[in-house]
Amino acid sequence: MGATIGGWGGNYTTVSTLEQFSAAVAGTETAVVLLNGTLTGSGATVSIGSSKSILGLPGSSLTGISLHLPTSRNVILRNLRLVSTTSTPSITLTTSRSIWIDHCDLSSSPASSSSGFPLVSITQGSDYTTITNNIFHYHSGIALQVGHSDSNAEQDREKFHVTAIGNYFKGVGAGIGFRFGTGHLFNSLFEGVKDGINTQSGANLLVESSVFEGATRGVYTENSTEPGLATVVDVLLGGATNTAPKGEMDANSVPYPYDWAVLPSDAVKENVVKVAGARLRYIQPINWGETEIAEREGRTPPVTHENAHEDDICED
Repeated sequence: MGATIGGWGGNYTTVSTLEQFSAAVAGTETAVVLLNGTLTGSGATVSIGSSKSILGLPGSSLTGISLHLPTSRNVILRNLRLVSTTSTPSITLTTSRSIWIDHCDLSSSPASSSSGFPLVSITQGSDYTTITNNIFHYHSGIALQVGHSDSNAEQDREKFHVTAIGNYFKGVGAGIGFRFGTGHLFNSLFEGVKDGINTQSGANLLVESSVFEGATRGVYTENSTEPGLATVVDVLLGGATNTAPKGEMDANSVPYPYDWAVLPSDAVKENVVKVAGARLRYIQPINWGETEIAEREGRTPPVTHENAHEDDICED
């Protein structure tokens, strides 16, 4: 599988225009790209190449600009504020592998007209994706969609190994739709989200230590030719239902190797509200590992596959 280390060891480039940004993130040369400032586009799509770390500096944002990872490998997207304005996802993965999306702020404008598309779309057999500490809000559609169609089973089945930790779904139309693959979803908060997690098309999910507030359906299956499965452990449903067929996956049978630490569900809301989103504030002069940063700050470290990646920004 390999570790997700992004642009570790590559040159650092700071960009402040869309033209600079597009050029810096293209190709396969190992690089760390620092986004400085507010970039706007009218439906622009930027293709992200392999072996990149794209890190947003404080106050930076991408509005009306979609990031597309086509057959990309080993990419980190971190501390980015992305606003979709054109009915397309802010981040789309197609046939990509070893991608880590961390501490991003994802929304759409206007939120009321955004029901037809997800903010993050993982499609066409993309594999080994880690999604941590993000906030999804101001969006009337689904926040995160894994698998775009029941008809794509040949490419998607046995792929879509996804880990999602510490994410904040706030007032979106729906939280997560998940087809075909294997998902380990934990320590997330669904606040004011009517429909939480839809497991579809034979997906097998382990949902742990998460919180639903104001939901009608917490974990369920619908709108697919084959139901998905879910094992639900220590989840505060807050009156929401869990109607998904029970799966067989548990903490001892997650089918990809990595270490993780799970907060109990009664500690999740406070931690997620405090940590999720593009709230990292300064560049470390040395390359701390995420475990060292977390231990120094007294919090639970987020996890990526094989627990190996680059960290150059840390919290206040």
